[in-house]
Amino acid sequence: MEYILQVKNLLKMYDKTETALKNVSVNFARGTFTTIVGPSGSGKSTLLNIISGLLTPTDGEVIFKGIDITKYNSEKLAFYRRHNVSHIFQEYNLLDDLTVKENILLGMDDKSQRKHLDDLMKDLGIIEFQDKFPSQLSGGEQQRVSIARAMIKKPELIFCDEATGALDEKNSKKVVSLLCEIQKKYKTTVIFITHNQEIAKTSERIITMKNGTISSDYFNNNRIDAQDMKW
Repeated sequence: MEYILQVKNLLKMYDKTETALKNVSVNFARGTFTTIVGPSGSGKSTLLNIISGLLTPTDGEVIFKGIDITKYNSEKLAFYRRHNVSHIFQEYNLLDDLTVKENILLGMDDKSQRKHLDDLMKDLGIIEFQDKFPSQLSGGEQQRVSIARAMIKKPELIFCDEATGALDEKNSKKVVSLLCEIQKKYKTTVIFITHNQEIAKTSERIITMKNGTISSDYFNNNRIDAQDMKW
């Protein structure tokens, strides 16, 4: 099995009394869909922020394709974030004065790849909205635009932090379904943080965190379709 990301003995302390991560070790295989679940304060968001290069650990290693990114300077970390990873958050973070197409293109270095843009908008069902502004879209439609913006640069890793937290049941199912389809089509590694156990059932692997440690980690042999999630 080829690991795109390896985490070794990750420790994160905010002060002498608060330890957010306690020597966490975990590997992520290329092209897989993993959910990380756990209550608030369990360390899942801290883990995500460190492996995505947004937060510096107190100790430990984060190895991306054989290189420890914790040794990177700020310039190399910015390059890692810009060219290898994308984020999808609960907030859509779209710019109101830009059209859908313009918002998506913000994540694209090579503006000449028009076919990839069109294919992606078709896959996500938003091509008919490309000239509209975010205020003209529903919450589910805006989140699909944020997914397109994340995917436009063809990242190797997508990090989702409660990406369905602001959506209703119908749109949550649609977004999770789209992420599963994208993972399979583009062989993208997806790591999805959620408190929702139903969303976890749609993934290949489920990691549970508690008190800054991994309490369980198993491959999901009973993976369900997103449309079969119970709300």
